[in-house]
Amino acid sequence: MSKHYIGEIGTEFLLDCGVDISDGVAMYIKYKKPDGSTVGTWSATAYSSHSELAAATGTYFLRHVLAGTELDQAGDWYFQAYLANT
Repeated sequence: MSKHYIGEIGTEFLLDCGVDISDGVAMYIKYKKPDGSTVGTWSATAYSSHSELAAATGTYFLRHVLAGTELDQAGDWYFQAYLANT
C-alpha cells in the first residue's frame, strides 16, 4: 500500500473485479471517507490488463484518475467496484 496526500492529482485508481466487465454500462467506484459517514461514487471506465483474481488478461479493472478535490480527508478510505448493466 502506498501513501497518498490530500489534494493529490492524477493518481490512477485501478480496482480488479476478477470478472470480465466489458459489458457494464454504468461503471463507478463507491467510496467511504475516513470520517465513516461520508460516502459517494466516482465515475470509472473499463481498463484492460492482467488480473490476479481472474488469472488472465482482459477487461477486468475499473479505472478512475483523481482530480485535485477528491481526496480531501486523511486516513483510511474504503473502495468498492459498482457496475450496472441496464
